[in-house]
Amino acid sequence: MKKNILFIDDESVWRGGQEQLFSLISGLDRNSFRVFLAAPQIAPLSQRAAEAGIPVFHLEPSWEVSLFAILRFLKLLQSRSFDVVHFNTPRPLLAGGIACWLSRVPGVVVSRRVNFPLSSWLSSLKYNHLVDRVFTVSASIRETLIRNGVSAGRVSVVYEGVDLDWFDQQMTRLDVQRRGRTLVGTVAHLSSEKGHGPLLRAIAELKDRCAGALLLIVGDGELRGELEETVLDLGISDQVKFLGFRSDVEGLVKWLDIFCLPSLSEGLSSAILAAMAARLPVVATSVGGIPELVQDGVTGRLVAPNRPHELAVALETLLNDPVLRERMGRSGRQRVESHFTLEQKLKATERAYRELLH
Repeated sequence: MKKNILFIDDESVWRGGQEQLFSLISGLDRNSFRVFLAAPQIAPLSQRAAEAGIPVFHLEPSWEVSLFAILRFLKLLQSRSFDVVHFNTPRPLLAGGIACWLSRVPGVVVSRRVNFPLSSWLSSLKYNHLVDRVFTVSASIRETLIRNGVSAGRVSVVYEGVDLDWFDQQMTRLDVQRRGRTLVGTVAHLSSEKGHGPLLRAIAELKDRCAGALLLIVGDGELRGELEETVLDLGISDQVKFLGFRSDVEGLVKWLDIFCLPSLSEGLSSAILAAMAARLPVVATSVGGIPELVQDGVTGRLVAPNRPHELAVALETLLNDPVLRERMGRSGRQRVESHFTLEQKLKATERAYRELLH
């Protein structure tokens, strides 16, 4: 008998978590599972799911602790018999988890993609008592949750994965004049934990030694104005271009020569997976789940976080050695093919659902 799976995501934006959820709900075995989505009406995820023929319930934002939110979740859960409710984002977990408990939903799951410690007793309550299983995207996040008191038996690692057949078909235009320059790219929300500041200081250090390098910053966020001012203050306007938010990252990364993610904190990184699938060497920080993706000296270089000089040295090595870039890029693609494909993610998720329900 097919199992009904309801996915809940309360974000109104399209980021890595929504992209990974869409690939999951699109790819689950339809002979075993019926999938449903609850998400904000204005969210790109809702629109894409509807276009793919997936039933969508409109979930409007509300305070997670409100009685009104619990009642709305109860109404949603009464619309159909769901075997598993899977929260893709943690914010609605309190109200939704209480509603699942009242509705006696057989299996409740939450995904966790950030590597921050649990901030309060309320977070511990949600993860220990309102869900049956936590899916983390890296072993590092799993270890953080266990250190914060979450039962090890509740936490499973389910790595993200790339649909390589689809990925290889993606192409896009690059509206940047290369003029023979070596392109370094980073893709991330422009927020403090993504480490754009140290990266800009590293580029400033390389200004004279690697004048042919051009950094492309893909993404938008609250720090954009501050980062643009930093570029002016460092005198590196000719070395840095802001491309803003792009929905065609999979095609865009194929134009790059080097990918860099200097995060101060990171759960895993869909952007690194895309870069490795595109056969790019990766320079990144050794935080969170990044070392589970990038093998230092094999698929790229890992440096300590918030160390602009170390970042500059690693980038300079690759900027000056195209043969090394090609070799590391090939190794990165092979690593994705071996460990981080969409097929592997789907099988791991389906297996976890079946174990949970049995």
